[in-house]
Amino acid sequence: MNHVSAVDILAFSPHPDDAEIGCSGSLLLAARADQRVGIVDVTDGERATRGTVDSRRLERDEAARRLGLSVRLSLGLPDTGVAVSDDAIERTVGLLRRLRPRIVLLPYPEGRHPDHAATSALVRRAVFLAGIAKVFEGPPHRAGALLHYMIHEPFTPSFVVDVSAVWTERVQVLAAYGSQFGQTAGSDDEQSQALSHPSFMQALDARAIHYGAMIGVARGEPFWQQGPVFMRGLADAVAPMSDGGYRMFT
Repeated sequence: MNHVSAVDILAFSPHPDDAEIGCSGSLLLAARADQRVGIVDVTDGERATRGTVDSRRLERDEAARRLGLSVRLSLGLPDTGVAVSDDAIERTVGLLRRLRPRIVLLPYPEGRHPDHAATSALVRRAVFLAGIAKVFEGPPHRAGALLHYMIHEPFTPSFVVDVSAVWTERVQVLAAYGSQFGQTAGSDDEQSQALSHPSFMQALDARAIHYGAMIGVARGEPFWQQGPVFMRGLADAVAPMSDGGYRMFT
């Protein structure tokens, strides 16, 4: 899986499990459509309250298997210390030029965890610089689209992807992170308690229902894009016919 070759879609995850929280349904759909999908973990999540580096690596690999990824790599930046430094930019540009994605997924620019916002800023800068031939080593590459996914910070989406068909599998992808989700004992850390409480998974389900209702489907994943969304024609704007269920916008 870690043989490095070109991918169609590359998601940058501040910590192992962040991309899964935000866009794993869309990644599953892409992989099932025979697109080459990859994730770059910006950090290894080594400072998480729960789990160890080794256990988190095993969980990450299992999640990658369930997602059907073609590649999963680590950028190796320090957990809680992601910054837009020269070294981090050069590492990120190097990966972009090696993997040459058409679409890059990254966290929404705002986030309560500093690593989330820093990852977004880092990747945006690196995507731009990767297209400039005289910056760093390797042939230049410019991704066709930068799409921001939701981790915790809500936003008004530019578009919503229907992930109803893979929602059960999406739940199983997150279940691979047994040290992070679904346990309520063993930590006094408030953030850890919140993520491991069953209500967190319920909230993710409610969020998917909420955004799905915006487009008239059972479950949806929201994305934000700076600037207008490309469409090949007006037909791309037509939502599926309602089956009688609630739709938030008509």
